[in-house]
Amino acid sequence: MSNNKRFKAMIDNRQYTIVGDKSSQHMTAVIELVNQQLEQLKEIAPELSVVDRSVLMAVNAISDQLSKEQQIIELEEKIAVLTAEKAPQTNKKSSQTQSTQNRFPRK
Repeated sequence: MSNNKRFKAMIDNRQYTIVGDKSSQHMTAVIELVNQQLEQLKEIAPELSVVDRSVLMAVNAISDQLSKEQQIIELEEKIAVLTAEKAPQTNKKSSQTQSTQNRFPRK
């Protein structure tokens, strides 16, 4: 069973019902950001239609998403490298501890 909720939103003075599983706080933040960006586009290029502004915002959103996904991939690769570098050091420390214990046995 899905946890989809219906969320009523006013975007660029038009009523929409959005269905999804995000919280109302999340959706409110998204709607506020969408309205801010639409308003900025109106100021920058008032000759654009609602459809044109919407398409430009969609292109911008997908571009941002792809950039973030690439950043995540790069960070995951760095984490993997750092984890791999750390693993031998951990093994080296435990083998050094064992050899020290072998040389100086406890009484």
